[in-house]
Amino acid sequence: MLTLLLACKHTPAPAPQPVLLPIAAVNDWHGALYEQPVRDSAAQVAGGLPWLVGTMDAIRAQHSDLVVLDGGDIFQGTWPINASKGAGAIAAYALLGVDAAAIGNHEFDYGGTDTHPLRGALMDAASDAPFAWLAANITEADGTPWAPPGITATTIIERGGFRLGVIGLSTTETPQTTLPRNVADLRFTDPVAAVQAALPALAGVDAIAVVGHLTGSCSPTDFSTPDEGCRPDGEIGRLLDTLPPGTIDVMVLGHAHTLLSNRVDDTFILESRSKGRMIGRVDLMIGPDGVDADASILHPPVTITHTPTEPGCTDAAFVSAPQRIGGMTVTPSTRALALVEHLEEQAGSLCDALGCVAEPLTRSRTQGSAVGHFTADAMLAVAPQADLAITNSGGLRSDVPAGTLRREHLQAVMPFDNRLVVLELTGAQVMTLMRLGSSGGHGVLQLAGGRYGYDPERTGGSDLDGDGAVAEWERDRLCFVEIAGQPVRTEQTYAVVTTDFLYDGGDHLGPALSGATILERGPLLREALFDHAAAQDACIEADDDVRVVLGSCD
Repeated sequence: MLTLLLACKHTPAPAPQPVLLPIAAVNDWHGALYEQPVRDSAAQVAGGLPWLVGTMDAIRAQHSDLVVLDGGDIFQGTWPINASKGAGAIAAYALLGVDAAAIGNHEFDYGGTDTHPLRGALMDAASDAPFAWLAANITEADGTPWAPPGITATTIIERGGFRLGVIGLSTTETPQTTLPRNVADLRFTDPVAAVQAALPALAGVDAIAVVGHLTGSCSPTDFSTPDEGCRPDGEIGRLLDTLPPGTIDVMVLGHAHTLLSNRVDDTFILESRSKGRMIGRVDLMIGPDGVDADASILHPPVTITHTPTEPGCTDAAFVSAPQRIGGMTVTPSTRALALVEHLEEQAGSLCDALGCVAEPLTRSRTQGSAVGHFTADAMLAVAPQADLAITNSGGLRSDVPAGTLRREHLQAVMPFDNRLVVLELTGAQVMTLMRLGSSGGHGVLQLAGGRYGYDPERTGGSDLDGDGAVAEWERDRLCFVEIAGQPVRTEQTYAVVTTDFLYDGGDHLGPALSGATILERGPLLREALFDHAAAQDACIEADDDVRVVLGSCD
């Protein structure tokens, strides 16, 4: 009988063993269907959708419970994605197997459709998205959550018996970094308060992640290695400094196009540059008491570099042989390649030759540049009645290589559907405009028809928006402004051609342009670039004019 009782005695089940939850991170894809050059390497290229999907497939083959998170800005980049108003990006992310994504500022760029006059393209895409698109800090003007179909504040992802709660955040700078009118009736609220408000909905999950399209980076930002001991500034820094340590287990970030791959206190932070060139990786060790940060594994980012495979504007075939990427044998995804070809068929070709370029045209955010000068010259060519042309450095998204100049090169320079407007401004408004454009809050203004100077060492300024503080964009570093070789006269009126993005208050230019009279509306800036290039009689050379003068105002 004793033997029988011992045999029937209940034996406690073993305690659950900690399990690794693998997470892969991407951000700022910007519709990057195609491979891109690698700095200082003629033999290597980076990214390309077939290789990005192929690399993610290889990671998933090793980790069947893989969670894929995105830090926002999946829209706005290559012509086929733009032509599809983002639908192509949704199809690409379905192939990539994304589980949840933040809403980036460029998700609002495509504007309206029949669904909504201002945000129909985004709302249509969200309705079709096979992943959770998250926005915890975007509200209607009356403070109610902005939650059209397909967009929520949080989501819970279940993998391997564990539950990962995810919160989505968008930068409060969104109204200045998309077409402002598209979000004029929305409010982008404090990310810290939004996280605090969202946490109760995720009670009982095993780990917390934030997907955030937020300001913040570390200095220096190296192109090849993560910054050791980095604690980002900006909105990311506020989250890390304000919330109790361990509130967030992993942050998948975007917006700064920087490289973050490290741990701050008990939070892992991942930001993987842009355009599908890298995949961030962390394995969270989850046990009965939640995440064990010390036992979790932060992997080096997977850099998706390979030998060139795309035929470009030739009749050659895509080279689909496997290559070694991140220690894995990766085969480019045939499904992704088929999607690229389908989108190209729908959008039309950008391979038409427009002329030639004698030497590479490059960009700069701190001074005048060859790409900036060419763009501003093209604007004046469309609006010869204007005294001045200005555009923002941040809107010029690519250098131009030497050789045959094709539409695809200028599409890469100006992927946005920004339209030209000719404004009547007083000299005082022009001075304010150039002050804002040289403040350092954004890249300098590129121009034609004049020149200006600024002192990068100046730190003073004044409160232009009435919030009681002088932000970086409100600094006054301006020394002088000239139009047609003459100092600007404050009472005189000038005709200025610019983009609707800037006219609507983009890059914080509202204090200068708000209420300006529109004299004329013009074509898309991209079309002006096409026409200006085709009108050249000789190969385009880098313009060495000094239109932005750096130095002391004394």
